[in-house]
Amino acid sequence: MASSRLRILQACGSLSWGGLEMQALTVSLELRKRGHDVTLLCREKSTLLNEAGRRGIPARGSIFSDSLIFGTIGTVSRWLRNNPMDVIHTHLSHDLWWLVPAVRLSNTSPALFLTKHVASGVKKDDFLHTYLYRRLDGVFAVSNYIKTSVFNTCPVDEANVHVIPPGISLQDFGNLRNDPCRVRSEFNIPMDAIVVGMIGRLSPGKGHEEILQAAKMLSVSSRMDIRFLVVGGASFGEESYEKKIKDLAAELGLGDRVIFTGFRQDVPRLLACMDIFAFPSHEESFGLALTEAMAMGIPVVATRSAGVLDIVEENRSGILVSPKNQTQLAEGILRLAVNPEIRQEYGIEGRRRVKKLFSIESVVDRLEVYYEKSRKGRKKM
Repeated sequence: MASSRLRILQACGSLSWGGLEMQALTVSLELRKRGHDVTLLCREKSTLLNEAGRRGIPARGSIFSDSLIFGTIGTVSRWLRNNPMDVIHTHLSHDLWWLVPAVRLSNTSPALFLTKHVASGVKKDDFLHTYLYRRLDGVFAVSNYIKTSVFNTCPVDEANVHVIPPGISLQDFGNLRNDPCRVRSEFNIPMDAIVVGMIGRLSPGKGHEEILQAAKMLSVSSRMDIRFLVVGGASFGEESYEKKIKDLAAELGLGDRVIFTGFRQDVPRLLACMDIFAFPSHEESFGLALTEAMAMGIPVVATRSAGVLDIVEENRSGILVSPKNQTQLAEGILRLAVNPEIRQEYGIEGRRRVKKLFSIESVVDRLEVYYEKSRKGRKKM
């Protein structure tokens, strides 16, 4: 833990609302809880800005659209000049395009960190990217999968890249596990039905097609009453995909076997009614919803790929299946559905693993070490 109170700016210029944005808020809350002076810099009119205000985090909507990037640079540089920071930590690599110039124009010298939540699609070895990345004091990769991507695509010193996963607040999960009635009553789900849950944005690549196909297979092949609770809504600009998925559920004739809840803020309460958690994402950098389900003591069926491999121990805390394979997904769900003893065993082991590796307290402990070290003697990459 850091030995002194730090002035910290957490930044995230995303309009979406998912694991990346939630992590910026969760980290800010924990840092503020520890006595640091924390401000959250957000995109104007973003969900993150609204959520920060609701949770009592000082926040500024000073990140504008790309077409107004010079306005962002000017606004942020003036604010930094009047409010010098010890540490700036951004959660979106795209933010470096305005953040690095803004810091330079402010004539301040904070330590600057980036958390890489997603893999880079192209190699960033041109002059401009080199300039931006060389200004960083450190890069935090959310998984070993992302760490490899950073090494392969970004102009960084390998010694300054560290794996620090997203963290969750364990106190938010577990207390409601024995109270599944409210959500089941809300959606008219029988108390003796097996509920398979999936939580995440309705976005391409999350595996919604596979979960619906698996639901169809199980409705035909299994005599068990298995219901599917799909939690989440379309993110910014993805409304057409949400319609596509709901249309597919109708075409498959799934009826009340699949329930779309839309966006919800009471995730722990929804998790409390689930017997199995499905995470069929094709290539997830990490999987925050996966750790939340495991923290609740729910056994999981997840894809054997990317960041999931850092989270789930196969046949200990969950079942791993091939990406885009609805047959394996259905088989994994059925295996857990018919074996309550395995469900209990995997659930206990999953919560133990999350408590050890992915609590927000352990994550921020590590962040504070790097923050304090760079504040005392900052070295550019």
